Amino acid sequence: MSNKHVVFGAGGVIIGLLAGVAVGGAVSESRMAEAIGQSLTPAQEASAEAATSTQEALARLEERLGTLEQAVNDSKVDPDALTEGVRASTEGMSAKLDEMQTALSTKISDTAKSQTEAMKTALADISSGIEESARIAASAVASAGGGGGSGSGEDASSEAMSASETAELSEAMGVGQTAIFADGALRVFVSRLDAQSGSARLSINGEPSMLGAGGTTEASVGEQTCAVSVMALTDEGVTLGSDCKGAAQEEAEQQAAASEAPENGMKPGNVVSLADGAVRVFLSSVDDENGMARIAVNGVSTQSVAVGDSVDVTSGDQNCTVTVTGIGQGQAAFEATCG
Repeated sequence: MSNKHVVFGAGGVIIGLLAGVAVGGAVSESRMAEAIGQSLTPAQEASAEAATSTQEALARLEERLGTLEQAVNDSKVDPDALTEGVRASTEGMSAKLDEMQTALSTKISDTAKSQTEAMKTALADISSGIEESARIAASAVASAGGGGGSGSGEDASSEAMSASETAELSEAMGVGQTAIFADGALRVFVSRLDAQSGSARLSINGEPSMLGAGGTTEASVGEQTCAVSVMALTDEGVTLGSDCKGAAQEEAEQQAAASEAPENGMKPGNVVSLADGAVRVFLSSVDDENGMARIAVNGVSTQSVAVGDSVDVTSGDQNCTVTVTGIGQGQAAFEATCG
């Protein structure tokens, strides 16, 4: 109860008593004082109790305010310490980011280098395979045509012409077919073809291999290491090529090695100029076993001539004769006269 209400209540009692006295006119002064004292005592007690309660409430509020102030003071942060902590954290994060960036740059560099090396290796393999395929194709064509397509033969190498005696090409082979090379010593089975992606799955003497168009792989046949190439890959099938030697070729080479090379002999793929340049002889191939040389004289057409035999040819207004004077060890020698 508030002091205001107590005062108003006491005032109301006093006014009521005075009014009663005024009306009645029979109450004595002592009794009036006694009545007023009795009426004010509860009001004074209530006022004192209210004041005590108010002081206790104010004390509790002051205590709470003190506690809150202490808490605020305790929670204050040192600005310098906070700044130093933020700076240290920032520097640590910056160093970590630099370390991560360096590691990432190194990783990217190593990866790029690895990929570059892998690409170089792959390109080298592809280049080698295409080169081998082209060599086999050229050799097989030269062998089939007897060297006639080489013109005078001045640009042909002896190695390429020598290889032309062994290079073979298959027909277009479908899935389930087998290409046979080197007198049956090398067998290439076609197990799957994919013309769109340009790949062929092969079994080379039982060993699986996947090759693309122009691709080349090696195969062991006895003591030989042979090349097997995918020359072409179309919807009709895959054309295969190999430079593997058959038993007959090996025997011929052995016989040629056992024979004696002729004086001034030359190997296939070379050209010799005779009779003061009036005659040019291109040697396409040599058959040591049968003593035959396949040649082209002043032209591109080739013919086989036995050792000791001659060929007549016209050079300008001269009539010339070319003679095969010797054959041995894969070489042939010639002489020419004009008149």
